[in-house]
Amino acid sequence: MQSTFFGLNVATQGLFTARIGLDITNHNITNSNTPGYSRQYGVQSACRPLPNNGIGMMGTGSEILKISQYRNYYLDVKYWNNSSHLGEYSVKNDQSSYLETMLNEVKNDGITKHFSDVFTSLQKLAKDPNNSSCKVNFADMATSFSRFFNDIGEKMGSFQKDANFGVKIKVDQINNYADQIATINEQIRNVEFAGAQANDLRDKRAKIVDKLSGIINIKAEEVVDANGKKTFSILANGQRLVYGNDVSLLETKARKYKNNPEDEEGLFDIYWKNGDKFDITDPNLQGELKGYIDMRDGNNNDIFKGSIEGAPLASATKTISIVNPARSDLPLKGKIKIDGVEYTYNNYSYDKVNDKATFTLDTDAPVGSKNVSMGDDLNYKGISYYVKKLNSFVRTIAKNFNDIHAKGVDENGNTGVPLFTYKGYTPGDDVDYDKMNINNFQFSNEVKDNLDKLLTKYSSIDGESNSDLIKEIMKLRHDNNMFDKGEPDNYIQSLVGELGIDCSQSKSFHDGQVNLSKMIENQRLSYSGVDLNEETMNIIRFQQAYNISAQMIRVFDEIYDVTINRMGAS
Repeated sequence: MQSTFFGLNVATQGLFTARIGLDITNHNITNSNTPGYSRQYGVQSACRPLPNNGIGMMGTGSEILKISQYRNYYLDVKYWNNSSHLGEYSVKNDQSSYLETMLNEVKNDGITKHFSDVFTSLQKLAKDPNNSSCKVNFADMATSFSRFFNDIGEKMGSFQKDANFGVKIKVDQINNYADQIATINEQIRNVEFAGAQANDLRDKRAKIVDKLSGIINIKAEEVVDANGKKTFSILANGQRLVYGNDVSLLETKARKYKNNPEDEEGLFDIYWKNGDKFDITDPNLQGELKGYIDMRDGNNNDIFKGSIEGAPLASATKTISIVNPARSDLPLKGKIKIDGVEYTYNNYSYDKVNDKATFTLDTDAPVGSKNVSMGDDLNYKGISYYVKKLNSFVRTIAKNFNDIHAKGVDENGNTGVPLFTYKGYTPGDDVDYDKMNINNFQFSNEVKDNLDKLLTKYSSIDGESNSDLIKEIMKLRHDNNMFDKGEPDNYIQSLVGELGIDCSQSKSFHDGQVNLSKMIENQRLSYSGVDLNEETMNIIRFQQAYNISAQMIRVFDEIYDVTINRMGAS
C-alpha cells in the first residue's frame, strides 16, 4: 500500500534531482576556462518502482546515481602519442636552428670568409715573398682562422653542456610528474573507495599526464581487477614508471668516460633508481628527453667499430688489437664494448702503418670475443657529429698545409716547420693529427715568433723572388682530392647545407606535429570541453524542472491541506 505522502515524496525527489543538475551546470560554467577541465554531467535514472496493488509498478521519481564526466580515452591516447613526437621535434627544431646560427656561414664573418682571407694573404705573399708585412698579414689571417674554430669549439662545448643540462631537467621533471601522479592516484582511490567519482582529481591527473607525455613516450591505462579495484599505471618508454601509488624514479650520473671522442667531460647517463641503465638508444624513445639526447650525443652511427685481430679470441687476454678501425682518435682511457659488454681500458695506441688500434683492458676479454665498439650508436646528426666533421676539416687543412711547407728547406738545411699545430704540441715532434681538434687548433707559435721560419720557396738557393712553395699551398684552395666532397669550400658548403637540411626537416616535422596536436586537442575539446551555450540551455532546463517540481509540491500541499485540515475540521 502506498504512503499517504507518496506524491509529495516523488515531487521532492524531482526537486533534488533538478537542484543537483543546476549545481553541476554551475560547476561547468565556472570551470569553462580551466585548462584540462572535462565537462561533468549527472547520471540520472528513475528510482526503483513500487508495486501498485497488482495493477503494475508505480514510479517513485528520479535520482542522480553519480556525477560523471565527458572524457574519451581514445582521444587522450592520440594526444599523448602525438605530444611525445611534438616534444621531440620542438627541442630539435630549436636546438638545430641555434646550431645553424652558431656556424654563422651566412654572415660576413663565417667559415668561408676566414678561409678566403687566408688565401688572399697567401696571394699577396706570393707576389712579394720578401715583404715582412705580407708574412705578418698571413700569420694574422691564419691565426684568426684558427681562433674562429676555437670559438666554434667553445660554443659547441657550451651548447652540448646546455643539452646535457636539458637531459637532467627532463629527468627531474619526469620524476616530479610521476610523484604527483602517484599522490593523486592515492587521493582518487580514497575518494572513490565509497563509490563516488573523483572527477576533478582525474582531470588534474590527466593534465599532468599531458605534460609528462611531452617529455617521454608513455602508455597510461587504468586496470580494474576482479574485485573492481582500479589501478592507474604509466609505462615510460615501455618501463613501469607509476603503478597506483608506487613510483619507479630515474636519476642521472655523470659519465666517467666519454661516449664520443668529441664529447665534453661529465655528460649524464640515465639510470633507474634500481640500478638498471636507461637505454638512450632505444628506437622507440620519444619526447623532449629524446630531443636533448639526440642533439647532445647524435653521431649519425659514426662510432668507433672494428673486429679483434685473430677473432674469435682463442684465450682470455687483457690486450686486444683492432684491425682497420672505423676511427683512430680515441681518448687514452675510456670504455669500449666487446660483443656488447662494456669494458674499461687504461691505455690506447694506434699504429698508423698497419692501421691497428690496441687496447689494454682492466679485465680479460673473454674467449670467443669478436667485435669492439665505443659509445652509443645514435642515428641522428647532433653536436658530436658536426664537431667531428669540423675536426676532420681542420686536421685535413693542417696536414696539407704542413706537408707542403715541410718540402721547403731553409738556409741552414732545416725543413719547414708545421704551420698549423695544436695546444700542447712540442716543436720538433711529429704532429699527431688525432690530437688536433677545433678547440686546440692553432697557427704555429714557432712561426709567429720567428717569421723567418715561414718558407716561401723550396730551397734557399732559389731566387729571392721565388714563391713556388707558397703557390703550391695556394693550389689547395681548389684541390678536388683533398676531401671526399671535393675542394675545401665545397666541404664547408656541404656541411652547412647538411645542417640546413636537418634544420628544415626538424622544422617541417615540428610544424606538422603542431598542426596535428591542435587538431587532436580540438577533438578533445569538442567532446570534453564546456560549451557555454549548451550550459545555458541546461540552466533553463533544470530551472524549469525545479520550478515544476516545486509546483507539484504546492499542489500536493493543497491536497493534504484540504484532506487533513479542512475535512477534519468539518
